[in-house]
Amino acid sequence: MVRSCSVYMCTNRDDAKGKEKGISFFRFPKDAKKRRLWVRALNREDFVPTDHSCVCSEHFIFGWHSDDPADENYVPTIFSYKEKPVNAERENRAARRNIQKDFKEAECKQKEQEKRQLSFSTFIHSSYTKSRDEEPSSDTEGLVIEPDDVDIGVRHTRDAGVQCDPDPLLLENLALKSEIRRLQGLQWSVDKIKDDDTKTKFYTGLPSFAVFLWLFNYLVPKCEKMVYWRGTSMTPTERARPRRLMSLKPIDQFLATLMRLKVGLFVEDIAERFGVSVGTYSQYFTTWVCLLYQELRPLNPFPSRDIIQRNMPSCFHSFPNLRVILDCTEIFVQKSSSLVNQNLSFSHYKHHTTIKFLIGITPSGVISLISEGFGGRVSDRQMIEKSLLLDMLEEGDGVMADKGFTIADMLEKKGCSLNIPPFRSSTSQFSSQDVLKTQEIAKLRIHEERAIGRVKNFHIFDGVLSLSLVPLASQMFAVCCWLTNLDVPLVES
Repeated sequence: MVRSCSVYMCTNRDDAKGKEKGISFFRFPKDAKKRRLWVRALNREDFVPTDHSCVCSEHFIFGWHSDDPADENYVPTIFSYKEKPVNAERENRAARRNIQKDFKEAECKQKEQEKRQLSFSTFIHSSYTKSRDEEPSSDTEGLVIEPDDVDIGVRHTRDAGVQCDPDPLLLENLALKSEIRRLQGLQWSVDKIKDDDTKTKFYTGLPSFAVFLWLFNYLVPKCEKMVYWRGTSMTPTERARPRRLMSLKPIDQFLATLMRLKVGLFVEDIAERFGVSVGTYSQYFTTWVCLLYQELRPLNPFPSRDIIQRNMPSCFHSFPNLRVILDCTEIFVQKSSSLVNQNLSFSHYKHHTTIKFLIGITPSGVISLISEGFGGRVSDRQMIEKSLLLDMLEEGDGVMADKGFTIADMLEKKGCSLNIPPFRSSTSQFSSQDVLKTQEIAKLRIHEERAIGRVKNFHIFDGVLSLSLVPLASQMFAVCCWLTNLDVPLVES
């Protein structure tokens, strides 16, 4: 049964069209209080939600809902009900009737005021004439009626202002409010990249803001229950106890994590941008990298031979059984004080201490194999032995690599073939066939370099990685590789 949104006049359904828009559907909460608030927010008469009733993500700010009652996303808040059409002619007639009514009332008030003034003037004139023609009586002797002596029901009042010094606490409160408004305008949030694909690509490495929201909505069920990392000093009981750092919303935590991976900003810089402490942001970063590593790994398995054959680009027609293209890459790391670690991580090729990774891509350009990080001293053959590549290959598969991968004997035991550029003997030059084969392999292996180039665009790997991030290096590198798989295809079919 296809789910549909329970909001009045909402036509979103959990079908192919809804998935293409990146719309998620949330069932009504089991908590009775939150469930009543959701029903009240929908404002539908005699509506009783069932176990299958749901609300789509378009009715929540940023497309997600929270379990925090103080959060604005605790209940759906975005609704777009169509208003009834307004009859313009009927509205004009009502406006004319109101104008005529107001005019008649004003005319009646003016006539009544003129009548009162006329009666007052007549009374004053008659009283003054009578006082001149008749002699004053004993009761009214010497009495002269002046206009000011007549009570007409009017009282003259005058406002008296009181001047005093402003309250210092009030001035301080106003200054603090102004500072808060200024800081809120400077603080970063997801609004900085909202509906802007160019900024989203620059700050996160994802191709569009829609992909950013899709990935966050995919992670929401897990990020609401995750335990934030607080160092190796945590006891198992403390790690099992849910702890939430609510200085930032989860979607802003996700953005801040991707910004450090993609742009390579310092921790102090990002912490200041998002208005949190350095320690708090470090907890966010470590926790979210581990979450991304665990949740993106099932989305990027080693593809089967059938899938690769169906998506084989035309430029690989000379290698129909090709399963994977292999290459290695290295990132610089800070030199350890341990001589043993220095010996294991020193790379004679880079002349620096490095961490080395084995990367494999499919012919269509998707990164399908990422090894753990090894010390820079390890050879290509040793990385193949320590990785799980040989266990994943099947008989008849082809592997393409550089000359440094002397693994033909290892692949022959699995019934696989190795495609590498031919070696030139010491006594002769390349034959014409060897030259053509070298050019053909080099032309196809360039896609491997392009895939690694996408990963190196995550600028956290530009400089020398600090020793504090070395335990997290394998997870960070794998996450960056899998994020590039969400980009546009590398090789056209």
